[in-house]
Amino acid sequence: MAPGRPSRRTTQQPKSYRVDKAFEGLDIDLSDSEAEKEQGSGGSSDGAEEEESEVDEYTLADDDEEDDVDEFDDSAPTSNEEDGEDADVDMDEDVFGPGSDNEPGTTISTHKTPKFNRRSKGPHRKSDAVTKNKISGPKVQPPNRFNRGLGSDVRQRGVEEWVKGGQETRFKNFFGPTEEDYEPGLKSRDLWEKQLTLPSRSAGHLRRSFWVSDATLQKEMDTLRNWYEDTGQKYFEAGQTVNTLDEEPGQTYMFKDGPDSMNFLLGEIQKPQMHTMKRGNFLSTAQPFGPNPKRRGWSFNLGTRIQEVQWAPNEEGRTQYLAVAVEHKSTTARQYKSMRDPNPSVFTATPSFPASIQIWAFESVGKGDLDPSKPPRLEQVICTDWGAPKAFRWCPVALHDSVDSADENIVHLGLLAGIWSDGKVRVLDVKHRKSVQAAQYIHYSKAAFDIEIPETIPTCLQWLSSTTLAVATASGVLAIWTLTRPGVFPTSNPSDSRHFRSKPWFYKQITDTYILTLSSGYPSRPHFVSTTTVDGYDRIYDLRSPFFDSCASTRGRMLNFTQAWHEQTQSFLSPDEYHMLGHSPIRCYYRDIYAMRIVSSITCCATSPVHPCILVGGTDGMVAATNSTEKMMNTKCRPWQQPWFKHEWRRAVDELALKAEPAKSRVDGDEANGQPPAAGTPTDVATPAPNTDGSAEAPVTIPSAAILSQPLIRITEGYKAQKAGIAYPDDGTRRHKEGAKVITIFEEKTAITRVAWNPNLKFGTWAVAGTNSGYLRVEDLGD
Repeated sequence: MAPGRPSRRTTQQPKSYRVDKAFEGLDIDLSDSEAEKEQGSGGSSDGAEEEESEVDEYTLADDDEEDDVDEFDDSAPTSNEEDGEDADVDMDEDVFGPGSDNEPGTTISTHKTPKFNRRSKGPHRKSDAVTKNKISGPKVQPPNRFNRGLGSDVRQRGVEEWVKGGQETRFKNFFGPTEEDYEPGLKSRDLWEKQLTLPSRSAGHLRRSFWVSDATLQKEMDTLRNWYEDTGQKYFEAGQTVNTLDEEPGQTYMFKDGPDSMNFLLGEIQKPQMHTMKRGNFLSTAQPFGPNPKRRGWSFNLGTRIQEVQWAPNEEGRTQYLAVAVEHKSTTARQYKSMRDPNPSVFTATPSFPASIQIWAFESVGKGDLDPSKPPRLEQVICTDWGAPKAFRWCPVALHDSVDSADENIVHLGLLAGIWSDGKVRVLDVKHRKSVQAAQYIHYSKAAFDIEIPETIPTCLQWLSSTTLAVATASGVLAIWTLTRPGVFPTSNPSDSRHFRSKPWFYKQITDTYILTLSSGYPSRPHFVSTTTVDGYDRIYDLRSPFFDSCASTRGRMLNFTQAWHEQTQSFLSPDEYHMLGHSPIRCYYRDIYAMRIVSSITCCATSPVHPCILVGGTDGMVAATNSTEKMMNTKCRPWQQPWFKHEWRRAVDELALKAEPAKSRVDGDEANGQPPAAGTPTDVATPAPNTDGSAEAPVTIPSAAILSQPLIRITEGYKAQKAGIAYPDDGTRRHKEGAKVITIFEEKTAITRVAWNPNLKFGTWAVAGTNSGYLRVEDLGD
């Protein structure tokens, strides 16, 4: 170094320290050495050299040493021999409490700021004997300077860990910053944390959401009922044309294609039974398992794909009504092969043809249990000439406390909004006569609320409240009508009604592509709507400011055909291409919190307003349930999932790609001639063939030729619950080369198409699932 040239020392950022809560907001001197401090103060402080001996010196480790190592100078005196204002300041006991990083019994002198020394060569190296204290924990921010007591500087490291209170921060991020925002979420967790997969009626586990008050629900109910009694009923009576059909003409609106009967393999996995059901018949889910089973439900064979299932609102009645729509096709139009139709119905409106919606009635007993002793009955068939029903939703609020409370001779189910393949949206006021044994065929030729969106077709719809209906279209438009607004229904003047067109109060193009699903945050967040589109994005909109308050999720690589609002966690549910179901909270919509996973693509999911359990169906025919409330509150929790049942469809053996060699079997009676067994009677799956090798093993069962020559449906149940994980279960069934991607292709008719929970409070444990083969299952899953 040249003489006369001032020395230059490269300083580094001092080690990070934490500051105790008690000293937040004060200042700390960050000077590296005592020399710098004296330089900064100009040496004006008297007695500084005498006080220097009473300072505890902190030294920091070198880069090659371990982090978080502090060196305390034990040689420095720590007595309080000097009197006056410059004496040591007594520290609070909390500084060295359980939350502190300092050792108990250590006294920190506070006359001057401790010096930072680098463990390097030079005058700043501390060579005296020191005591090394290894302190574990994450790195923290540099401390602030603060003054305490007439200019005395104090440095404190005894602060709480930054991770303390992480759950509270999570609640605030998901639900809101105030206690009123996240307290309902905590109540939901405490009430339903013991329900791991399926709902229960015990201990008040069926109840409405904590996010909505009873006064809000009552106001919603009063708004609809007062409007209907004052003006709404008159609109529907004047604009809706209904007449009753006999059974013979009514049957023309029912599905007639497909096989007349289907073989079902039901019962225990080791001893299954063969049951044959005709189209439109049903069977108790308990029958294949012998006497006195703990199963309350019914299995149906409706013949073809289940298009839609929805429970009607009926809180106080003992009878529950289920609306079911199956796939309908025109009998007069030209039939194309799959993926060959030049004008598919998903993009263009179809010509009108007969179709129907079936309404089945189920009886209850006790406090809402499904009555297995009373078989279900087909109460009403809604017959229309508007094409196939593509989707429909019941109004979430019933017009009466009970469907038969207003008139003893009329069963009033409520308002049903639907989309038909002719490209129109209609709202029907559904009712029928009571005390009639046979099914009633009610033909609707005209609807009071009948709208057509120009230059596009509707794709999905959702009730935002008891009087507000939202409709999404193939062009990305969202339209919303409120039934109580003037100008929604045509006037009584016939000349005006001919050219009448109901105009929505909200009509915006919210996306540039096809909208697949539409969900609403009703009842607690009705102003939030979520959509899935063919571009791979899920989007949320606040209808109060739809263009500014919107958010998109991460882009998926597959089309998402299902979505649901989970009231208990204030989030929207949607699957992804990895076969996982994720939560998207309304305050963190861009992130997914995965709750469950199945081994195939998720085709449908359902939630309930009276409990947090979720139903999920996949292309492999599996229907599973889970409760993800705990997972939302704690990411380290692994939720349980419980398979309800599995549905497998097999085509005739002669049509299989891989053909097995026929085996000789011993058959008698009609089966020897290739005739199938009589419908409705259980039979053995196969005839035991005697062993010829002299072994002691049980004889091998061989299916008969009549069973092999027809399609077959196998239903398996009784699966045990397991914890859901991100990775696939290591069961040896998914072995493939490292780095290879495998997607299993299942039979089209094996897939689950629709699942739904009963939204009524006492009957919230009732569930329904529909399949692509026409198998429908209704069961009470509660205990």
